[in-house]
Amino acid sequence: MKKAYILISLFSALAVSTSCDHITNPFPAAYNTDMDTTIYPGVWSDYLANELPDWTIPNDNPNRNAIIEDYTGHNCSNCPQAATIAHDLHVGNPNRVYVASIHSSSVGLSAFQELNIPAGYTINFTNENALDFGYYFGTTLAGSGFFGNPSGTVNRKIEGTEYFYAAGFWSTKVNEILALPLRVAIKAKVNYYPSTKGLFLHTEIENLDSGGLSDSDLGIFVFLIEDTLVGPQNVSSTYTPDYVHRDIMRGNISGFTWGRDVDDGDLVNGKYYLDYSYYVPDQLAPDGQATTYNADNMHLLVMVYDKVTQEVHQVIKKKIE
Repeated sequence: MKKAYILISLFSALAVSTSCDHITNPFPAAYNTDMDTTIYPGVWSDYLANELPDWTIPNDNPNRNAIIEDYTGHNCSNCPQAATIAHDLHVGNPNRVYVASIHSSSVGLSAFQELNIPAGYTINFTNENALDFGYYFGTTLAGSGFFGNPSGTVNRKIEGTEYFYAAGFWSTKVNEILALPLRVAIKAKVNYYPSTKGLFLHTEIENLDSGGLSDSDLGIFVFLIEDTLVGPQNVSSTYTPDYVHRDIMRGNISGFTWGRDVDDGDLVNGKYYLDYSYYVPDQLAPDGQATTYNADNMHLLVMVYDKVTQEVHQVIKKKIE
């Protein structure tokens, strides 16, 4: 990893040698971040001069959006019914309702998620972050309502002590979220480079409810989502080899289960700026078979949440392009 220090003096120099568009680029004049600059297939100074976001553009997500975290498993016979409900809610409002299919149980890894090659369940859909979430909500956090698969949260909004609901309640919970005012605004830009299979994600976060939300309690998740994958699934107690799995949560791109904190080191003029570098992985594949690479079949979900209550205050989708 290379430490990238982007300083006021550097941007002053760039302003002299670049066009007016870059002179007026409102990207923070000073910030520090750890990024792997080798992902950029060129000279890093060119990236700084030409690829940074223009944060003056309007927020294209001015409404409160919803995220359904569907806790599932490939050997869970009732899980496909829940997945259909989640997908239908997304299709009904594709720009405001998103889904993350999290392959985990209330104890982390269970028979619903385990590889069972003799029985034909040959794709490992799990990842460390997903299993950590399942264990935390199902075992560590007593009374969360995570009673087993299928089950899910909607923006991790708590009701009493419970975060989890059966799929039949998701529509009601989604509509409640969509009717709420926006409390946190997120802007984001993805710069993707096929030749290196790498991307940079730049985010701007603004607390619109500073009287009700404490900045120090905010954190950020960025989920990598694999859009679709055809593979085996237990459907109503029937082994189905060509089931279409959707919205598979592949992990947090930061590598940390609980994402990153939003802190004063990211603050510039009342807004927070957090940045990521990431190599897009191959798609999932059956055990022992060669994997394939298709970044077009991936997207990012960027979420700002409350580290105390766990509630997701906003989620936006960014394509990898």
